[in-house]
Amino acid sequence: MTRPSDFPPDRGVVLFTQGDTAYEFYRDLGTGRVGERVLLAQLRTPRGLGSSVVLKCLPRPDTAEEAENFQRARARLEEEVRLARHIQHPRIARIHGLVELTHGLCVVMEHLEGLTLDTLLSVAQARGRYFSESFILHVGAEVAAALDHAHTRTDEAGTPLGIVHRDVNPGRVRLGPRGEVRLTDFGIALSRLTGRVATSFPRAQGDVLYAAPEALLGEAVDARTDLFSLGLTLLEFATGRHLYDPGHLLAEELEARLSKEEQEQVLAASVASLGLELPPFAEDALRCAMVFRSEDVERAAQGLSVPLRDILHTLLRRDPAERFATATELESVLRARQAQQPPYSGEDAVKEVQQALAEADTLLWDIEVPDDEGGISVPVEDEIPTQPASPRDARGPLKTQRHPDEVTTAPGRAT
Repeated sequence: MTRPSDFPPDRGVVLFTQGDTAYEFYRDLGTGRVGERVLLAQLRTPRGLGSSVVLKCLPRPDTAEEAENFQRARARLEEEVRLARHIQHPRIARIHGLVELTHGLCVVMEHLEGLTLDTLLSVAQARGRYFSESFILHVGAEVAAALDHAHTRTDEAGTPLGIVHRDVNPGRVRLGPRGEVRLTDFGIALSRLTGRVATSFPRAQGDVLYAAPEALLGEAVDARTDLFSLGLTLLEFATGRHLYDPGHLLAEELEARLSKEEQEQVLAASVASLGLELPPFAEDALRCAMVFRSEDVERAAQGLSVPLRDILHTLLRRDPAERFATATELESVLRARQAQQPPYSGEDAVKEVQQALAEADTLLWDIEVPDDEGGISVPVEDEIPTQPASPRDARGPLKTQRHPDEVTTAPGRAT
């Protein structure tokens, strides 16, 4: 494996080989959550250049201080690989295995084509109109199916593994060029795997903007925690609005909504997170998670159909006991609503994305698309399907109709 001091190597440099397969460097994708280098590599065999894979590479340490961090990061990556053996599913990104090398180790992962919901949300905001209810239902049902698979896994003895993704957000859901929806990155998943790495502090894992209230408070989490995160994701993707961005409420108004007991909970969670590398808005997200009400969900979901609003209301209950009990139940409800709509397939989802890309036009230059995304392009002009204007379109671009609770959570989005 190429030493860290040699990064980034020239394109085509062989990082390592396995048998007659060489892994050639193609692009540096940055640094992962435990300090590993994330690379895009191409496989070369005696038959020629093959497919691409993503590598999470962890170099061996040079100092005693680095050694401690290396062992902790190694344990996390090994756990991710072991967990992946239990969650083989067509809607979940695959991990091929872990390779031990002289200078370090690499986790070899499937390279997914397509665009994340995070990027598509930026596209929607650039063109001034969000995606259809059929698109939302399609994506939601597919992700629910992926979560159901993960949540119901057992070990070899049949004991439930209690897997919780803990980082469901728009950046973890990808639409492929053939309309396939994939859930990615179980790198910080909670599970009962033997030898798993325990979380040092009771705190939210992953993106705090999509964490459920119980996760933000450092309380016990379960499958329903992932469903809340999916609810926040679908709400934002359908409307551009986010419950954790009250917009029109001042800090003192947020505080006024909290009961004395809730204020004590927020304080305890804030104290517990001192010294941890949480973003500066984490405490604000916690307050918003504690004070939002049913009417806030209703206002944020304004403009959506009653059945879809009802689904979001159930997903976004502060009390986990009031949410859908399982991802299976959620998927069934979403599929039932899909059945009431005109037929809509993955191919239709791709066409809708292509339409959005075409309508965004030159504004796409302002969108920062991660280096590992792509594979869905704008069709030539005579291939773009024409659609009758909906009542929502007739009101003009969404940019001029923005809700007070609308939030932007990624670079390049309209404000």
